[in-house]
Amino acid sequence: MNKLLLLIFLMQLSVGVYAQEDGESTKRKRLLSGLIEAELAPSPDYKTRGMSINIVHNVSDIFSVGFGMKPYGMFYPKHDVVKKWFTIADDGSIEQHSSTKRQSIYDDEFCMPLYVVLRCVICKKTNAAPFFEVRIGKDVAYVNDDLYRAFIFGSRFGFKNNYRHAINTAIGLQINQVDEGRNATFLFKVGYEF
Repeated sequence: MNKLLLLIFLMQLSVGVYAQEDGESTKRKRLLSGLIEAELAPSPDYKTRGMSINIVHNVSDIFSVGFGMKPYGMFYPKHDVVKKWFTIADDGSIEQHSSTKRQSIYDDEFCMPLYVVLRCVICKKTNAAPFFEVRIGKDVAYVNDDLYRAFIFGSRFGFKNNYRHAINTAIGLQINQVDEGRNATFLFKVGYEF
């Protein structure tokens, strides 16, 4: 009888410890989280620099869903544009003229896609956890008919004393229609989660 009581006591103790550990893991994140990130997406034709602001609902320690916006600028490289023309002088000779001006082929543009973000943190038991993120939305500042899409893989480094706050670093691929063509660029970003 004493062994049975001891066994029941140990089982209840282990269930209590298991529930406490599980409760701590779910309390590590808030119901809502914010994320501010600086982003850079270079390509041979242009560079984009900007930031993204996300608000996500943490469905669990693993899965989050939310919305965000990414105001950024597209900057085109400057090239020497040479213009040549010919004129006929008063004496009937042909003269060649040229001018060189340093400018971009296209004007720099401002973009701001609004998107839905789906995020999956792969390992919830550690402060350093890899994650995968998908963004799908529409650009409201740059006129195009294509969707803004981004597929991102990165790491979340939570602070030891407060797991809710973290530094995120990531790389990915973003697809957005630019200059009447579908452009895919690599994306590098670093941010702060709160």
